[in-house]
Amino acid sequence: MGHIQKIILLVLIVPLALFPGGLISYFLLFEKPEFENTMWIPIGMTALGLCSFMFHFKTKMFYKLLKKKADLPKIDPLFWLLDIAFGIVYILISFYLVYLMYILPVRQNAFRLLLYIIPLFIAGLWTVFEAFYLHNLIQIHKFAHRHAEIDDIKGNIRD
Repeated sequence: MGHIQKIILLVLIVPLALFPGGLISYFLLFEKPEFENTMWIPIGMTALGLCSFMFHFKTKMFYKLLKKKADLPKIDPLFWLLDIAFGIVYILISFYLVYLMYILPVRQNAFRLLLYIIPLFIAGLWTVFEAFYLHNLIQIHKFAHRHAEIDDIKGNIRD
């Protein structure tokens, strides 16, 4: 189940990662405005999304390796942090959009806006929870692996 979850997250993260940077690129290329500091936000979202994609791509086989009791490759802690940051950014953006929905008079298009906000929130929440869930599984795996090695050593001494 975890491997399928990783593939679904990979498929979801690609458009979520590329959309903000692509939108700013389109806006800058065709509308030709001056570059403002607020334009760094979607560029940062795209960078976080690409790092999250790399994290999920590198860890997609972890669930299968956990079942086989195999040694897990080491993933740089920076990728863990950037993946969690990607999820948190999308959660915060969805909260901000809900806030704007209630502040601005867009009552007619509220349903359409919710159709955009809910997937952002779910993808962000799912990314964060999956990273913490995978981290906990890795810790359990390491603990069990260490104890199995200790039991093997104890068993070999008695023979």
